[in-house]
Amino acid sequence: MRRLLFKSACLIAVLIAPSLASAAGTLPPGPCRLIDPSTCPNANELVKSSGFAQALGHFANSAKASYFRSNRTLSEQALAVFAGTPEHVVLLEDKRFLFAAIPSHDRGGDAAVVILNEFGQIQALGFSSFHCDVACEDHRYLDFYVRKDTQDATVLAALKSWGTSDKMRNSVWRSDADDGLDGRTAVHVLP
Repeated sequence: MRRLLFKSACLIAVLIAPSLASAAGTLPPGPCRLIDPSTCPNANELVKSSGFAQALGHFANSAKASYFRSNRTLSEQALAVFAGTPEHVVLLEDKRFLFAAIPSHDRGGDAAVVILNEFGQIQALGFSSFHCDVACEDHRYLDFYVRKDTQDATVLAALKSWGTSDKMRNSVWRSDADDGLDGRTAVHVLP
């Protein structure tokens, strides 16, 4: 009888231990899921989530630019940056999430940002760069991409706040690289 009670107690312990550990916060959180951005702590994890690369490619279509390298797709450039050094996710109004990162080999001021809604749909994509075609320019640019059917003031304000934050301004290696940044800030509307 003791043996049966002991086995029963062990079985119960095995069954409830994961729940207790999870409640105590000792188990790692679940995987980052695009359909629930609140599960993603940063851009590195977001990039690894199932479907993110495809969603980014769909959002940006085949649009190309020369932000970090000459004539590359927006999604290729963003994915390369998001695999670099991430910042923690920022919760915005209306259950939106801002993910940002800098490239692994940052030139000081290069970065990318993406804003997702609570369902993982991309609302906007942004770049802080020196427009590198044949060579990189001396001044920093901000380029933001939104869909014509999803642009709104909250998203645009969050993008601009990110791009002009003290953190971004202090990351620029040359003090005059941001002179006139307002004139080099563009909002591109994707079809």
